[in-house]
Amino acid sequence: MKRWVRILGLSFPFLTFGGIFIAIYLNPWFSLTENALSDMGSIKNPIEYVFNSLLVFLGLLGLVFGVEMLKEKRVTVLFPLGMISLLLVGIFPEEYKPHSFFALSFYILLFADIFICGLRQRSKKKSALIWLLSSPLVFIMMLYLTRVFEGLAIPELVGALFINAWIVYLALEVEQ
Repeated sequence: MKRWVRILGLSFPFLTFGGIFIAIYLNPWFSLTENALSDMGSIKNPIEYVFNSLLVFLGLLGLVFGVEMLKEKRVTVLFPLGMISLLLVGIFPEEYKPHSFFALSFYILLFADIFICGLRQRSKKKSALIWLLSSPLVFIMMLYLTRVFEGLAIPELVGALFINAWIVYLALEVEQ
């Protein structure tokens, strides 16, 4: 496997959370407990392009990473499809009908990929059991958190943290 793929995977959390931090900083009205992350990409926001560009950028990078991982049979086709969904969340702000579909698809596809990969590798790697069990538990926790907070940002960040942990895990598995 190419070294650049490993670097891409290891840099993904820094790009994700660094980009989210910058978007939040540029939007002082934003509240983690009262808003969804996508509120920063609303067409009503004069700087919506900051957040939406981040999602498109991450979707493209994630797609490249996902295709490389798919070639090595480290993920399923659901991973690159999930990254296409992320890219489309950035293209369709929350006011457009496909936005919610693609946002939900992103999480469902990635969590399903993690679950399936954990299921496939459970007899080969002890760490696979962690991913197999964690993916439904984290997803359920995200659903629970939607009832605790008025906004969706915290559940979304929990999901993003878990997905980024998966990407780092995959990157660390890459042979140089």
